[in-house]
Amino acid sequence: MTQQDRLPPRNFTTSLRASLKATFSPATAQLLQEAVKPDPNFGVIASILKADPALATAILTLVNSPYYGQTSKISDLQRAAIILGNNEILRIALSLSLQKNLNSTLEKNGFDTFSNWRIIVWAALGAELVARRLCPKEAETAYICALVKDLSLLLYAATNPEYVRPLLTRPDFVNTGPSFMSWQEYLPTDHCALTAELLAEWNFPAHMVAAITAHHDLEHLFDHPPLTQAVIFGTRWAEVEFRTDPAPDGLAQLHFLLKRAGALPPEGVEGLRQRCSSLFAEMCSAMNITELPPENRYYEHSLQAIQDFHYQAKEVEGLTGGNAAIAACIGRHLRWNWNCRKGEIILGAPTNKHWERFTLAEDGVSGPTVAQSLKDFKSHGDFAVRLETEDGVAGELRLPDLHDSAQARAETALYARLLARSLWRQITTVAQLEIKAELLDILPTGVALLDTDGRILRANPTFARFLGSAAQLEDRLRKDMAPEQFQSTLNGWRMFLLDPTQSAHCAIHAPLGPSDAPTSPFALSSYKIRQGSRTNILTVVQDLSEIRIHEIEALHQRDFLNNLLSTMQDLVMTTDRKGVITFASGRHGAFLKGRNLFQLTRPINLQEEPWDMEFLEQSQNAVEVQIVLDDEHLQLELVFSRFAHGAEYGLVVGRNISAIRRLERKIREQALFDSLTQVFNRHHLQPLLERELSRSRRTATPLGLIFFDIDKFKVFNDTYGHHGGDKALKELGQLLRSVLRKGLDFPCRFGGDEFVIISSNSSVASLLTVAERIQNEFKTLHNGSVTLSIGMSLLEPEDTAHSLLERCDKANYQAKAQGGNAIVHLQTNTPVN
Repeated sequence: MTQQDRLPPRNFTTSLRASLKATFSPATAQLLQEAVKPDPNFGVIASILKADPALATAILTLVNSPYYGQTSKISDLQRAAIILGNNEILRIALSLSLQKNLNSTLEKNGFDTFSNWRIIVWAALGAELVARRLCPKEAETAYICALVKDLSLLLYAATNPEYVRPLLTRPDFVNTGPSFMSWQEYLPTDHCALTAELLAEWNFPAHMVAAITAHHDLEHLFDHPPLTQAVIFGTRWAEVEFRTDPAPDGLAQLHFLLKRAGALPPEGVEGLRQRCSSLFAEMCSAMNITELPPENRYYEHSLQAIQDFHYQAKEVEGLTGGNAAIAACIGRHLRWNWNCRKGEIILGAPTNKHWERFTLAEDGVSGPTVAQSLKDFKSHGDFAVRLETEDGVAGELRLPDLHDSAQARAETALYARLLARSLWRQITTVAQLEIKAELLDILPTGVALLDTDGRILRANPTFARFLGSAAQLEDRLRKDMAPEQFQSTLNGWRMFLLDPTQSAHCAIHAPLGPSDAPTSPFALSSYKIRQGSRTNILTVVQDLSEIRIHEIEALHQRDFLNNLLSTMQDLVMTTDRKGVITFASGRHGAFLKGRNLFQLTRPINLQEEPWDMEFLEQSQNAVEVQIVLDDEHLQLELVFSRFAHGAEYGLVVGRNISAIRRLERKIREQALFDSLTQVFNRHHLQPLLERELSRSRRTATPLGLIFFDIDKFKVFNDTYGHHGGDKALKELGQLLRSVLRKGLDFPCRFGGDEFVIISSNSSVASLLTVAERIQNEFKTLHNGSVTLSIGMSLLEPEDTAHSLLERCDKANYQAKAQGGNAIVHLQTNTPVN
């Protein structure tokens, strides 16, 4: 159950507290507070009742009822208290006050109050009777605890009927037995704890609150004190007696637990039930609570009668042979128990989803006649009882012979309730197995169970006919096959048997071209299945002789398309509306199937819109994404096409453009960088310089330029050869990349052994530092055999890219004129040396 199914928890306890104060009069709260005292004061009781004359009158009416057996009429509360005791008067007053205050509200909201008070009163009386054996001094306390234990349920129904009524399947919503699907599990909080919290408003003692909180804790019954045990017993007892589908199981459990607790009287559980039933009838009469119809009073039947009917009904659960066998069994029970020789037995037929009517006569049961619904069988006013459980209606008994016998009708109603439970179990177990077995027998497809050695353990009739006289599947495959075809088939079959990793083996056996073989083409499919601790093989054989030519062509086309898709370089996928991949081609198909496309991939160009089906579907162009498959980062170009029909939402084709993008990156690098030194080339110098010059003027930050070449480089080349010269240039490029600032300094090869450095946000001092470091490290690298002549300058207001570069070139020339291995800083106003 989801959280959304539950009733709103907002201000839940607060609203119940408000309902508590609005529903109950101050007299009820005062009576309850007095009732929990060890020695209640009659003077206080009298003053409370004096303020509520109607309640006092009702108490005297109950005191004079047959329930208390008074020989003379009592017309005074004080005399009633002397005769019955203060505790009994308080109990009467409290019971009537609770009922009086709640009934009007519940009835106004459309609830059947009597069905709920029956269960509450029985639980209270039962708790008191058990407490007289377990803890006699707390018998009245046990009664009060059981009386108020469901207070929160009653209040919630009175306060929020619009939430409760749609969830009810029965009117007795306080019944929380294990077989009853109750609306209480929709509550935000456990109703036992809720009731305990509400009773704190009335200053309930801790030991009574504890008993109420645990009133459903049957599992830990013997871990609780005697008072709590009595309340748990009373609760469970009421649940057993008022179940929709009663069975002696619950009463047997109750008998065992009562005996184990030492709470059984000498007359046993039967005597205890009779005592409680008698008290219950008198209490209901005194409190104007309408009892159940006689045929529905489960508690008025003896335990022996319940057991007898239970064991008769249990006979139905294991019957085979369909509704005819069940109707014959029910007819036998009706004759045994009530000498019924006339009537109708109507049963549901789950196989064909219709109803079948069987006629009971002197010579037994005949039929059936069939109808689409139960109401299609017209009734003639005879006594009828539904075979109904909480799960649904399983049938109906119509017995005119029982029309005038009240006892027989009550017994038949009990039998029908027990029978309905057993019948529903038969429908959901044996009947389902019969349906499956019948389907397996009439199936035109052969089905067999084999062991892991290929021996046939069980087979349906179709498979047996397929085998013919062969004892083994291999022998049957040999029949009518060419030797080379059989050998290929046999190898595949034995490989399947021996290879534990191969879970399935499927093949089509059909003669190609003209053949005199009498056998029909067939498909053979085998699957390894786990059955407990063993592994068996399920084998299915299907005759293909009725497959038309166009169906065979469709198979060929399917195989062709599968081969086509598997050999395509592009990734072909189908998805549902949310992007879950339902099919994927190629070697990654098994990995991709069932995964979400939008969680596996990430767009190359990040968008503000969410990456989902709507974005992909509305994209005008292909969408480039990244995906990781087999630990390889791939770039795909996704194109989406929506299907007009079918379960799948659309087709996604992913073109692998990883190689194209790698080639594009290489081309871009070649266009930007010098291949030897890996610094920017001369073609990229001009746009770089123009960009940085513009940025310098826009941001008012200085820009510097360094121009240098290698001294005596021709001699170096002549000495070490062009390979040595290239190595020196590579080392210079590596030096520049390691020394310069990334993103601020841009080294470029101007040509030959000439280099330019564009330095953003620089000063004369920083330019000089960089120039000296490059010059010194290069000189050290080559032990002075080659050096650098460096010219540098800062951007001036009137400069262009050309003039700045020309001035640095001039500075470089001056450094050369000084004999090389020099650094010259030159600006427009620098004096000529």
